Amino acid sequence: MIRGGIPADAIEPYLHARAWLTDAARLLDRTPDALAHELVTTMLRSGAVVLRDGRLHAAADHTPVAAETLRVPHPRAWPGTGAP
Repeated sequence: MIRGGIPADAIEPYLHARAWLTDAARLLDRTPDALAHELVTTMLRSGAVVLRDGRLHAAADHTPVAAETLRVPHPRAWPGTGAP
């Protein structure tokens, strides 16, 4: 969402690709489909996210970050772990 929102039709496939969704669904005795749908609808209903121009955006006040700031490689390991 920090990159100008996420297309509304891409949010559930995005969630299904996250391992935590599968784990959470199992722990909550739900299917990943049901949990993803409930998560999105609840966030929309509560006002945590808003649908604007076919994209979901975080509703919290924030200061936008320049796009070039986000184009950096992710660290391969957490600092201090000694892993490469």
